[in-house]
Amino acid sequence: MMGIINMAHGELMMIGAFGTAYAFQAGLPVPLAILAGGLAATAVGLILERTIIRFLYGRLLYSLVATWGISLILSQGALILLGPSTQGVRADYGNFSVGGLSFSNYRLILFVIALLMIAALYTLFRFTRFGVQARATMSNAEMARALGTRTNSIYMATFGLGSFLAGLSGGLFSLTAPVQPTFGAAYTPIAFIVVVVAGSRNIFVGLVLSVLILAFIKTVFTINVNILTGYVAMLLAALLVLRATPNGLSDRFLQMMWKFNRITEVGKSAKGT
Repeated sequence: MMGIINMAHGELMMIGAFGTAYAFQAGLPVPLAILAGGLAATAVGLILERTIIRFLYGRLLYSLVATWGISLILSQGALILLGPSTQGVRADYGNFSVGGLSFSNYRLILFVIALLMIAALYTLFRFTRFGVQARATMSNAEMARALGTRTNSIYMATFGLGSFLAGLSGGLFSLTAPVQPTFGAAYTPIAFIVVVVAGSRNIFVGLVLSVLILAFIKTVFTINVNILTGYVAMLLAALLVLRATPNGLSDRFLQMMWKFNRITEVGKSAKGT
């Protein structure tokens, strides 16, 4: 929506994971360590936005190449400065079983946290002054600027928020995977696919539908076949969805809602007549 394809998103997750690991080793409890990781990624994201990203808004191909270069610099820089890996965050939250399958309680905690984050973001962008200004800036930056909105500050704050969420996610996943410079490499393509399938007409609805559909398909095939088949099935599902609705799931959802409202209005009119 900002005209940026951020291929360094996974590296911001990596920074959040390293920040969480080092904060935990320094003695902070797990929640505060995760928050510290998110703040570390925010700091790096704001520096990148002020020095590079702000010149690339609305230039998708330029941003793709530039952020890909940034991702290489960050990952290789982490390898040189921090080493190939570090001790992750160890926290045992136990397991539970469903139908003979065992799942980590922490995975359930992650699911709840994800729902809370979605609700918090929706509230921020729907009911706050910042949210109104951000939506106006993404919709028509020139008009928003003419009405007194400091669009440069909105872009910086929005990119910083995205960086914080990336770092927070990295910190949360640092409890489930080794913390290393390539930590975020696996997440960038998945995030890209999810966003493309979601579309941009209604980003919250689109993202929720995209995540639920793709994650369900990947999980079913991973459990019943193997993880490679799960990824292939997810990619095929994404291709089929984009073939059926090129503008993403959010566009199809809004079309369905419009048709439903029209049918409801016609029904009310006929009843009134």
